[in-house]
Amino acid sequence: MTSHTDDTTDVLAATALTVSPETAQRVLAERFGLAATLEPLSGERDCNFRAATADGQRYLLKFTHPAERQAVSDFQVRALMHLAEHDPALPVPRVLRDRDGDPAPPLRLDDGRVSHVRLSTFLPGTPLADRVASRCFQSRLGGWLARIDVALADFDHPVRELSMPWDLQRADDLLPQTDSLDDASRQRIRYLLQRFAEQLRPRLVALPRQPIHNDLNGHNVLFTPTADDALPEHPAAIIDFGDMLFAPRVVDLAVAAAYQMKDVSDPLAGALALVAGYHAHSALDDAECALLRGLIETRLAMAITVSTHRARRYPQNADYLLRNTAASRRALEHCLNLSAATFQHRLDEALDSTFNSPGTGA
Repeated sequence: MTSHTDDTTDVLAATALTVSPETAQRVLAERFGLAATLEPLSGERDCNFRAATADGQRYLLKFTHPAERQAVSDFQVRALMHLAEHDPALPVPRVLRDRDGDPAPPLRLDDGRVSHVRLSTFLPGTPLADRVASRCFQSRLGGWLARIDVALADFDHPVRELSMPWDLQRADDLLPQTDSLDDASRQRIRYLLQRFAEQLRPRLVALPRQPIHNDLNGHNVLFTPTADDALPEHPAAIIDFGDMLFAPRVVDLAVAAAYQMKDVSDPLAGALALVAGYHAHSALDDAECALLRGLIETRLAMAITVSTHRARRYPQNADYLLRNTAASRRALEHCLNLSAATFQHRLDEALDSTFNSPGTGA
């Protein structure tokens, strides 16, 4: 297998970009003709601001990291534009062009590096984060993810063959980073990454590849909170397409399912509700179903490895980098303790179930 390119490694290892609010306001005015109050937002690599105009409109202003290849940024922008055209009811960000019609104009930073500026609609809602959502919520979310994959299935871009960060198809490239793990988990994580390379990837490569979201964790799912702070019943939006890549769609589903394993009493239930919602909108085949458990476990192993490794390298950003790690550890422990028969029985039940919100509506 070809390893990650140096460019990809640079992106993962890069210190988060910093852009001053004054520079951001100047760019917003000059390139997009907007005057707004800016609020900095956290990010793994890019520099992000929430922009609020006097008339109440809100936008997300993003400065991409200079280590990000321009083709990758273009891929993300074009994919969002494709989604807007092919499924306009999907609650995802909409890209705005600058005064010259460019959806991602370049900006030369003070240090000479080049960032690309992106302005998109800012969708209202609260990040699901570590909250446990209702089964109806998870099913509808699975349906929305299926709609994204269906809408992007015919979208192509030159980045198809590039190595990308957070690529489950290359999970074993992370083996050197397992040195950052504690002794108790290092051997288990290494086993899972090696198992992927030897047993799962040969089957995965037989499936068709397409653009996928690739990061449907709770911080990229929004909901509208209620006054009584009840269990979230309906998702409001899906955001952050910054880790998109080309892969079989079952990878997208496995990634999303891994992040719905928050219910301590039954972690698998949330993942299966999401799978059921996806399947109701776009049916999974036998080959995809057979890979699902192993891919979920692989993604959890990746999440634990990358977050721990990067938090040790960049302790100033550790809180952000480790925000999902404890839940990933619990979910992985639960998965590994399930017998194959139990998992298959519960998956079969989920695929045959009927949820009130299969995800066909916005």
